[in-house]
Amino acid sequence: MNIAGARVWGRFLTWLDHQDAPEAYARLKRAPYGFEATGRLAPFFSKGRLDTERAEAAFARVAHRIRASRILFVPAVLSGIALKASRLRLVEYLTHQVRQLKDDGFDAEIADIDTGASVAANGARLAEILARHHCPTWIVTHSKGGLDTLEALVAHPDVRRFVDGWIAFQAPFQGSPIADVACTAPKARRIETAALKLLGADPHAIFDLTTTARVRYLDQNASEIAQLVAEIPVMCVGTAARKGLMPAWPTVKWMEDRGLRNDGLVPVASTILAGAHYVLLDGMGHGDVATNHVFSRRKYEQIDLLKALFALMLERQASRVAA
Repeated sequence: MNIAGARVWGRFLTWLDHQDAPEAYARLKRAPYGFEATGRLAPFFSKGRLDTERAEAAFARVAHRIRASRILFVPAVLSGIALKASRLRLVEYLTHQVRQLKDDGFDAEIADIDTGASVAANGARLAEILARHHCPTWIVTHSKGGLDTLEALVAHPDVRRFVDGWIAFQAPFQGSPIADVACTAPKARRIETAALKLLGADPHAIFDLTTTARVRYLDQNASEIAQLVAEIPVMCVGTAARKGLMPAWPTVKWMEDRGLRNDGLVPVASTILAGAHYVLLDGMGHGDVATNHVFSRRKYEQIDLLKALFALMLERQASRVAA
């Protein structure tokens, strides 16, 4: 079924008149300079699954350092519909993690942003939220939420003093080839424009995800990003979709044919912000780290992974201070 899906995707691209050269994504084949921490997650796993008790025990050692802070979740592009559907709890997007943290006595919420807005608009909105609350904040982002957050911290450096740390799940820092298809193929662009208009979304919300736009942004703001990573602990999380009996997204094979490990929407290398710490995980498609539904193929609870990452970041900070 994976092969069949890939063929359908290939025919769809042909119909869209989309063409790309394999060398077009050479930059996405090289991970930016960073500090890999994947090995530090190994003790949390048992027989390929993340052990809830181990994650809870590690988190318990650092939880007191988070209780005085807010935990702000920043959602993905066009996830407003999913957030509304989460109220029914048939499919939950981020809300289950927020609820579990609140049940444990933490101040957690989802940022009040327009998920159909551009990176510039949401960056300004997030900066406003951080400044208004004027309190220590841990930021947890998913997908484009990572780009919105990066813009907030780059364009409004004064709000960095409110950020204790940032965990970025599956953020397309270097862009996504899927966004390139949506924004460059003539037929796809017409379909995208009509769909976004129907949803009341800004067309720039998708263009901001293209590899061209992201590479330009990273190059133009390289010094500010380096300063940001030096000031704020950042942990990036990249995932690769699992190959198995269940069919993967057809886009997985398409990107793999171009030498890009990916989660169906974002290449793994794209999820790493230069100079940041990062972990790479297999077996999760785009959204599996944020969404609960009956068809999910993840091997662990998202809240357990989040707590393990909090523990890694805070224990590393404590070790650095002690040294």
